[in-house]
Amino acid sequence: MNAPKIGEMRLRMSLETPVDTADDSGAMTRAYVALGAIWVKLTPLSAEARFVEDRQEMAIQWIAQARWRGDVTSEMRLVDGSRKLRIASAYDPDGRRRFLLCHCEEIA
Repeated sequence: MNAPKIGEMRLRMSLETPVDTADDSGAMTRAYVALGAIWVKLTPLSAEARFVEDRQEMAIQWIAQARWRGDVTSEMRLVDGSRKLRIASAYDPDGRRRFLLCHCEEIA
């Protein structure tokens, strides 16, 4: 995968991290808090239809290319309006800390 040009990262997405809090019954409730906005280039990889609990959903795999950040983990997600992309993995493609590639999944 080639490194993107800075001008190709045109989509501004919010990087969110999960925050778990305990409720009165002791169960955990997960909410997401925005860490900041980043510019990304989204490239579709694949899509598949699957049945989950007797309903069909579309799972779309994406590559999100962004500037290097060392704090991105697989528990985070990228958000643009109602679109939410769960980050499955994040890595530095060439080890030079210039760019970050995130394999993401969107459920539609």
